Amino acid sequence: MQIVSIDLFKVPEESKKQFLEESHKVQDIIKSVPGFVEGYTYKIESGDSDYNFVTSVTWQNEEAFAAAGKAVWEAFQKQNFNPQEVFTKLNVVRIRSEYTKTPY
Repeated sequence: MQIVSIDLFKVPEESKKQFLEESHKVQDIIKSVPGFVEGYTYKIESGDSDYNFVTSVTWQNEEAFAAAGKAVWEAFQKQNFNPQEVFTKLNVVRIRSEYTKTPY
């Protein structure tokens, strides 16, 4: 069964440009990991949410998802990249959740 990781982001106006630049770096890493199925970034256009960006990444299965976490973290370390430091610097709030994906 596919696993989907969904992150909600609250990004201040002044941080949006750099947030998207940093997100693209992370997404390039994620796309290269075995088991990656698809990924999307959503930007809010209307509504009442304080969270103005959402990302989703679909993995083939639980095993791919588990292996991806390790592979992505190793890539971050090789690039001396710490996402939490970036979030703090940009004043970004993130909520992460994992879901199983089934059609309806």
